[in-house]
Amino acid sequence: MNAKVFVADRLQRVPPAYPDDSLLRAAELLAQGGAGVLPIVEFGTPIGVLTESRLREAIQQGADWLEPVAQWMDEAFLRVPIDTPADEAAETLAYSEQPALGVDSWGRYVGVVTLAGLAARPISLPQVGIIGGMATPLGVYLTNGVVSAGAGTLGLMLTGALLFALFLLANWLVIGGMWWAQERLGVPLYSYYNSPFAGQWFLLSDVMGLVLRSSIFVVFLLLMRLLPIAGTHAAEHMVVHAIERGEPLTLEVVRRMPRVHPRCGTNLVAGIVLFLGLAKVFQFGAPEGEARDLALLMALLLTLMFWRAFGGFLQWVATTKPPTDKQLLNAIRVGEELLRKARPYSGATPPFGLRLLNSGVLQIFLGAWGLMALLYLLESWLGITLVVQ
Repeated sequence: MNAKVFVADRLQRVPPAYPDDSLLRAAELLAQGGAGVLPIVEFGTPIGVLTESRLREAIQQGADWLEPVAQWMDEAFLRVPIDTPADEAAETLAYSEQPALGVDSWGRYVGVVTLAGLAARPISLPQVGIIGGMATPLGVYLTNGVVSAGAGTLGLMLTGALLFALFLLANWLVIGGMWWAQERLGVPLYSYYNSPFAGQWFLLSDVMGLVLRSSIFVVFLLLMRLLPIAGTHAAEHMVVHAIERGEPLTLEVVRRMPRVHPRCGTNLVAGIVLFLGLAKVFQFGAPEGEARDLALLMALLLTLMFWRAFGGFLQWVATTKPPTDKQLLNAIRVGEELLRKARPYSGATPPFGLRLLNSGVLQIFLGAWGLMALLYLLESWLGITLVVQ
């Protein structure tokens, strides 16, 4: 059973002004209080309030900033006993245009009562720190470096194996397609791809070789978009957005969150691809020496300017897609689990080793390496080529 919440639990402690305080001093207190309402008290009892609208009226009528605030205060306000249940007070404020002040049993001012303050959640969210996450075939994985939730080591290893498998499949499709086109149609695509000068820009065939090599990355992204893991990836981002904004983890709220996140690992990959591509373009025809160094510097500067935008674009078109409600609900469950685990460690800073272990990077590399080792073993056993390059 939830504990009963009263107005006293939701008050905003705003320092009051006194009737003979200047309008300037009252305006300063109004700004500092942050509630949009400044109580005016006399002998501890509230006698009026100053609001933004009332202050605006005073300025429009040419009030002197040094006049006493009593001349401009509004005497119409609600006095809400602080032992009133919060839900009852919220019902009252919802149908009233007047500001409200909380008073004790003797009628003395205690704090400002606002509808937003009454609706706020009584338990503060834990300071979870920076949240990282992964989309895995077994669902969402989330961590703040100290604790983790969701898909465990097996899910992370399967992610590494899946990414490696998609990369191999992209290689098979592109290289196999080039070989088929060359053998059946007479188009020398496979020769372009294997040219030792591919990407050197000397001939059209060299440029074609660069394009064909780059197409493997494009096919890899398209394959990822087709799989359910792209929806899981989006759900992970949306839940992290909701947690970082302090929103409740409900399906209706999480659905509204963006599926692109600025800290996604896709951005790092985008930065690498962008730098390598720009470096190749800027070095075209440049002689050895300072000209090539300048080309690399230009590529680096442009990468630093646009890598996040490029990464966001890749997230939108390839590595995420609109998630299903089932995927969102799974991500919400993991988010709630992370918050529950993080509460006892609120504000804690994890050591580097623990953060690295919880990041999931090592497990992903282990999964990719495990699949690669298995394929090489099958190659040796069956005498066929599985890992194409």
